[in-house]
Amino acid sequence: MLVPAILLIPMLFLIFVVPGISPGIDLTGGNVIIVRSQQELTEGGVLSAIEGFDLPELRISTITSPTGYGAWIQYSKNPLINEAEEVIAQAEANLENEVESISLSKQVISLLGGEDAEYDNAKLALLDAQDVLASYKEGFSTSLQTALSDELGLGADVEFQKREISPTLGEASLQGIINISIIGFILIIIVIFIAFRQVVPSAAIIQAMIFDVVAGLAGMALLNIPLSLTTLPALLMLVGYSVDTDIMLTSRMLKERSGTPGERATTSMKTGLTMTGTTLAALVAMILISYFYQIEVIYHISAILFFGLIGDVIATWLMNAPILLWFVEKKK
Repeated sequence: MLVPAILLIPMLFLIFVVPGISPGIDLTGGNVIIVRSQQELTEGGVLSAIEGFDLPELRISTITSPTGYGAWIQYSKNPLINEAEEVIAQAEANLENEVESISLSKQVISLLGGEDAEYDNAKLALLDAQDVLASYKEGFSTSLQTALSDELGLGADVEFQKREISPTLGEASLQGIINISIIGFILIIIVIFIAFRQVVPSAAIIQAMIFDVVAGLAGMALLNIPLSLTTLPALLMLVGYSVDTDIMLTSRMLKERSGTPGERATTSMKTGLTMTGTTLAALVAMILISYFYQIEVIYHISAILFFGLIGDVIATWLMNAPILLWFVEKKK
């Protein structure tokens, strides 16, 4: 039982200190550009190509696989675009006040370098301001992609993907994640206590579940996988799988009467390791294929589950099983 206790310290260090887990743009808002090319991409080369754009909160990561190279460029919104969007929101909210709304829309057009014009209708002024903003965004993105392609000599085979999340939507997503996680954990704990009606076995299942999640988070920190709407389901799947394995062990230890507690624990371990082993084999295949073809979502989910299930083996058979053995033998 010392093994999981000792392993917990470096895992918590990885999660909260170095390298730590960063939130993805799904939760913070911002932009991400994904570059795929047959030419080699390095973090230094990408940074050098776009340093003139002065992108706020810039983060760059690269990947190399047999099928090519990839780069993920993540940055917060341009402060100028943020300001323009806020003013447009004010103009839209003040449409009934024609003079105020037109003034705000003209402010956006002037801010983004659009052509000055006179308006008699607030809605037309707002539409023009929105068009200027959309053109500015598209022009900025095109310039950024052109700089990457030219500076790195990527040629015609380069592919770009672009995503944009507003800070408001990111904040709402983060709140949703917190609510889902809290409700999920409470419901799982209630079901466990109803099923076994004993404090020690129930607490052992819960602490094993927490250990599995910590192991998954440590894997995210090691592989620089951000916390996002993609990785949250993987952590929740991990919780479900952990509880499944531990409930199987606890049910056999507490409710079966055949054999000694040690024999029941051994039989449970054979079943549990077979279950986990087949899942780990499938996850290894998923990790290799998704890495080979640069399928980011599948890679993130399978990597988190892989680290979490390694933690599940440790938590279930080096922590939960000894606790249950002690509990059953003492009770007997």
